[in-house]
Amino acid sequence: MKNYLKTFSYLGFTYLINAVILLLFYFMADDAGVRSVIYFILSAGGYTLIYTLPAIIVAAAVFGATVKVKNASTRSAAVHWSCVAASFISVLLLLTDLGLYRGWGFHFNPLVYNLLTTPGGFASMGLRAENVVPLVAVIVFLAAFFGGLGYLCSRSEKLKSVAGKLCTLRMSIALFLVIALSFTCGIFMYGYERYRMEPEVLASAKVIPLSIPVSMKSFFKKIGVKAPDRQEILLRAGAGTGLRYPAKAVVRDGKNMKYNVVWLACESWRGDMLNEKVMPNAWRMAQKSIRFTNNLSGGNGTRMGVFSMFYGLYGNYWHPVLNSRRGPVFMDWLIEDGYKFFCVTSAKFSYPEFDHTVFARVPSDSLLSDDNGATFQRDQRNVKKLCKFIADNRDKGPFFGFMFFESPHAPYEFPAENIIEPDYHKSINYASVSKEAGPAIKRRYMNACNHLDSRLKEVFDTLEKYDMLKNTIVVLVGDHGEEFFEKGRLGHNSTFVKEQIHTPLVIHIPGAGAKIYDKMSSHFDIVPMLAPYFGVTSPAEDYCLGYNLLDGKSERTYSLASGWSELFFIGSKHKILLPTTSLSSATNKLYDINDKEVEGKDKFFADNVSLLMKIQLDSQRFNK
Repeated sequence: MKNYLKTFSYLGFTYLINAVILLLFYFMADDAGVRSVIYFILSAGGYTLIYTLPAIIVAAAVFGATVKVKNASTRSAAVHWSCVAASFISVLLLLTDLGLYRGWGFHFNPLVYNLLTTPGGFASMGLRAENVVPLVAVIVFLAAFFGGLGYLCSRSEKLKSVAGKLCTLRMSIALFLVIALSFTCGIFMYGYERYRMEPEVLASAKVIPLSIPVSMKSFFKKIGVKAPDRQEILLRAGAGTGLRYPAKAVVRDGKNMKYNVVWLACESWRGDMLNEKVMPNAWRMAQKSIRFTNNLSGGNGTRMGVFSMFYGLYGNYWHPVLNSRRGPVFMDWLIEDGYKFFCVTSAKFSYPEFDHTVFARVPSDSLLSDDNGATFQRDQRNVKKLCKFIADNRDKGPFFGFMFFESPHAPYEFPAENIIEPDYHKSINYASVSKEAGPAIKRRYMNACNHLDSRLKEVFDTLEKYDMLKNTIVVLVGDHGEEFFEKGRLGHNSTFVKEQIHTPLVIHIPGAGAKIYDKMSSHFDIVPMLAPYFGVTSPAEDYCLGYNLLDGKSERTYSLASGWSELFFIGSKHKILLPTTSLSSATNKLYDINDKEVEGKDKFFADNVSLLMKIQLDSQRFNK
């Protein structure tokens, strides 16, 4: 043990250095208060130990690998200096992450690594040749510092003596238990704050490298901890957000006509279902509106699909928006203009948590959920409520009517009168369903879409009956697509193939006429295209990541789609899962526009360095 006291004393210094760096991260937290200070104190020991683990693991590995070395001093020197080298590299990475977060607001990740190691990537981050010398000087200084510290620990008898007193079995166990207990308390505190929707700790925790964003909803519910009600949550809205959304205050000229808005979002509605055979009523509406034939959802599931259409932001913003209960600026405009709201869903507003995000500022009594019974029966009941609201408020000032239709969602339910494809799959057993059943399941889905069309007709008929299309904006859109084994999967939320992210988008704007937009569009573009009709004069980049594709100046050349933690790039020629996590970095492949795997992934990254850096920056633009 005596031979390794120098390594123990060195690890002690490394631990303290990592603690200081963690403290520097904490000073960059916005809106930090008492809660976040307590969380940081509880968590600091555990996270510092995590940052010290590479040196500990390397030292232990070398210790095991040199077990047959008979010369004790040679063996201890190998363990000690390998520990020094490992700690130098890990601290260098931690300091690099500190610089990245301070300058750009994001942590080191595989995409950043890819950018830095790709020719041209260094320059894309605003770094130039003249920056190389200072960086090299810092690295040399750190290497000398850690080398000197390692030498001091190997020579100083006093340090070895202190390490000997601290490294007894009893003391080591006691220190570990204190750190583990404190860290566990920090984890539970984060889980509790997340359950209670308290934003301060959640916003502060994101500055910590490798932070662990646990969810303990089931645990706290099981032990009887009361969840906050919606009004209680909304009273705290905006506190400790960690967001800078919008990036700049949105300017409106106040001269806009106050159009009614009817927003019809359809679950699992894929792009090729908008046709005269399957959905004749929606097709007729599309013929007198602006129809976007190449529209891409911002996600392959409902959460990111709906989030992207109202916020115009990438999916990585979902969590900070949810933590802060920040509604979209689009809703701000409606509230400022005195709109009346009626929002109904055939699913739930609480899952995903749209009542705390998209509709956070909408009064609770204006949110109606009815998810009882078969999906088509829910839509039948709910659409009548929406139509009644439209009719009752046709002459009472501007209103916003929203409905989320559930008919096209699995298991694709419909009444007999909507059977347009009789040879359909009669029941779906997901445990045994095979790829061969794909076409028959799709025919079942087409019948469900025909039922959706019947319900949409009720809305269109109501608007036409009262001659309301002249003063009502209508948005008709799918939240995401649906696949039937065309590319190997059934349903959605699994991959980012065209079938899962291509959706219909139809926008009726009074006086805009009928148009077909065949170029690429995205859910991100809906709000910026509507913005001028609400008097907005600010550029779209102030409040979203979309474009006003109707202004004749903007054109979308690529889009992004998100899963829970994935970010998928869709360009004019290629598609790829961006390496934002270790898993996506190890598994991503390059595809052509038809979802066929192709060679040339390295060339793709080399050719698109500046674009990828822009995407990385855009993914943090609205964070503090």
